[in-house]
Amino acid sequence: MIKTYKYFDIDYYPEHELLLWKIKSDGIPNFSLEGLKEFTAFANDLKMILADNGYPLKYIASSSMHPEVYNMGGDLPFFFENIINQNREVLTEYAHLCIEVIHNIYNSFGLPAISIALVEGNAYGGGFECVAAHDIILANNDAKFCLPENKFNLFPGMGAYSFLFRKLNFKTASDVLYNGDIYDASQMKELGLVNQIFKNNRGIDRLVEYINKTSYNFIYNHHKCLKRVFPLQKSELIDITDIWVDACLNLDNKSLRRMELIINAQNRKLKQKVIK
Repeated sequence: MIKTYKYFDIDYYPEHELLLWKIKSDGIPNFSLEGLKEFTAFANDLKMILADNGYPLKYIASSSMHPEVYNMGGDLPFFFENIINQNREVLTEYAHLCIEVIHNIYNSFGLPAISIALVEGNAYGGGFECVAAHDIILANNDAKFCLPENKFNLFPGMGAYSFLFRKLNFKTASDVLYNGDIYDASQMKELGLVNQIFKNNRGIDRLVEYINKTSYNFIYNHHKCLKRVFPLQKSELIDITDIWVDACLNLDNKSLRRMELIINAQNRKLKQKVIK
């Protein structure tokens, strides 16, 4: 039905009217420039094939091929290199591609479907923002959520402000955005962001179980109404991510050093996993 991709695996379950796209990557599980470009192609394929060929579809879910990580977010080595070189054009291209991804997820790819994030591992930075763009969030009880950008004097610029201030109260959204703390799934459920928690790494079973117990007509139209009451225009997302690009290019040496330390820590963890 849908062609194969380098950075995503696609499973279609007609009996559940469900399409599941799973994030995959070589090395650190983050959003690379190449992966973002491929996602745009995937989104166009999805709209064309499912809209025009009558495939039954009510749910579009995302998950990850990495057992412990949903996604670590932005490509920090890529950011670091282009900030050092003051390459506004490339950073802007990356940021705008992120918004294409986020906006497609938020709008369920322009299809009459409910979007579901199946979070079986950690969702940090842009990975957290990707999760927040979905209508429904199902999380493993071991999953962690964090917006760490403040650790290197940046802010999350790919949807966090738009989604968190719509889904949470002002103080809670401000705290999550500002403090850089790590939240577990139970805390996120208590705050109101995560809808349900599951255990024992049985994510696909939990996803099917949720679908089987869901009243599609109510949930779909409920979220359609929410988006009408709290509308989000793509221009808002673009404006904020353009502010993020400006902030990147204004980072001082101390902030860049902090970013470099995080990059080195990520590389050490990756090497440890390879050795194991």
